[in-house]
Formats: sequence, C-alpha cells, structure tokens
Amino acid sequence: MIYQTMISRTCDGHPLTANTDTAHHQQGSDVKEGLKNMKFLSRMAGRFQDRCSFYLDAVCVHFISALGLTYLVVCDASYPPVLAFSFLDEIQREFLKSYEKTKVDAVTRPYSLIDFDMSMQKVKQRYNNPRSLTTKLNLAVLSEELKLRPPSIISPEQLRPDENSYNVYIDNNIKSNTFSTSASRHRHGSYVPMGLRTVLAVGLSLFCAVLNLTRGLAVINDAHIEDYDTDHYQYAATFILNGILSVYQVYLLCVPLKTRRPLACATLFSICLCQLYLWEYRNNYLIIFHFIVAVFGTFVIFQRKVQEKLPQYML
Repeated sequence: MIYQTMISRTCDGHPLTANTDTAHHQQGSDVKEGLKNMKFLSRMAGRFQDRCSFYLDAVCVHFISALGLTYLVVCDASYPPVLAFSFLDEIQREFLKSYEKTKVDAVTRPYSLIDFDMSMQKVKQRYNNPRSLTTKLNLAVLSEELKLRPPSIISPEQLRPDENSYNVYIDNNIKSNTFSTSASRHRHGSYVPMGLRTVLAVGLSLFCAVLNLTRGLAVINDAHIEDYDTDHYQYAATFILNGILSVYQVYLLCVPLKTRRPLACATLFSICLCQLYLWEYRNNYLIIFHFIVAVFGTFVIFQRKVQEKLPQYML
C-alpha cells in the first residue's frame, strides 16, 4: 500500500508538493518513521543515485531523481518495487507536463505547488488497487528494467553525515536561520507583483532623485567657482538630501517593511520640508511636481498588498 508521496528539488531539498491527507499518519509508528525518513531523504537525495530504496521494518521509502527534482513515496515494505517505481515514473510525467522548469526553480515557499496533490491522489488510488493495473501495465518490461538497473539500497549508516558535511550543514542552517530571523524582524512577507501604478511611482521617484542629485552637484560646483557662500552648500545639501529621500521612497515601494507606512509618512514630511526650504531657489512648478510625486509614492506604498501565506504552507 502507498501511504505518502512527496516532490522536492534535488539541489536543496526544498519541498514543492506532497499529499495533504493525514489518514495514514495514525496507523502506527512505522508509517510515521517512514514519513520522517522521507523528508530527511529529500534533503539528501543529491548524495545518492537517481533510483534508490530505503527499507525500514514495515515500510519502505523509494525515490527517483531526474532533471533537478526528486520524487519520493512511502509504502509497505511488501509493496512490489516494480509498482512503486512505476508509480514514481507516472508522477514524474504528470508533474513535468503540469509545471515548467522556470516556475519550479522560482518557488521559494514550501509546498507552493500543493495543487498538484489532486493529480497524485488519483494516481495513488489506482496503484493502491494493483488488480486494476494488471491489464494496463506491462509488468514484465518493468521488472526486466529493474533487473538490468536495480535501485540502490540505502543503509542507515549512509544517512549519517560525516563530520565535515555535518559541520557544513549546521553552519549553513545557522546562517540561514540567522538571516531569516533578522530579515523577519523587518520584512513583512513579500509584495504582490508590481502593477502599472507601482511602476509609475518608482519611475517618477527615481526621476526626482536624479533631478535633485544633479542639481545639488551643480550648486556645489557653482559654490567652488564663486566666492565661498555658506548658503550655497546648505542648498546643495538640501538637494542631495531630497534625492536620497526619493531613493528611500523607492526602497519602501519595493521592500515590504513592517513599519513601511510610518516610514513613508516620515519620508513624505521630510521631502515637503526640503521643498519649502528650496522655495526661493527652485521653480514653483518643479516644487509642486516633486510634492505631487512624493504624495503619489506614499499613496502607492499604503496601497501595495503583501502576499499572504499559501494554503498548506505549514504542511
């Protein structure tokens, strides 16, 4: 009997999809141990051959790796390996037909492709009733293929990482956890893809930043040519500060900080103060233009939506 199926990326063990039913999780410690080892093997699949089996007392984990993906299944130890690997081959074909490689490589959240579970459930139901498969599968051909290229049997000792790989694994986890923890303090999920309004706000803010920085450098250059005047440098500093604030507004438009809204208000207030200070030094129409762009950017920051966690995110 097949209990659980899982698909992950071979390079990093990132889980892409798995069965969502939990009915078999209560059938005993053997099945639970099999599920635990399946997740562990998904992270280590790159160390083994492309077709492997790992036997426990009552259950077995079979998996295949191809095209950067690993397909794993937990089933009874008595379940015919020829059917288990035939099941994985069929899951592989269905998955490759459903998702392009670019979409798979771009996945960052665990189990983001959980909608493929429906297809896996249909295939699993057929393979859990082997009598219905006898007329649809050529078992002789499948058995001959396994005899010519038998799966590699993984021993428990092979799952024990050596000292160097264990230290690297721990170091990578520490770095990853440290980064994610520090990032989670400031990040709040991720924005939905940019729309036309957001692209327009980013473009206008960058345009204002370039205008302010260019004008500030020009004022500094004029101050060197003319007699030393403290006001020149103050105006130049204000132009440059205004440019930096516009760049920071672009940052808030692109990065979903938890405190982005109060920061956006503070940035807008600072830009307005800069424009008031430059009132006599700049064309009134330009001041109004910079003010409108800042207000528009702040409005877009408030309106940008953050992606919510996908269903079954903590599967």
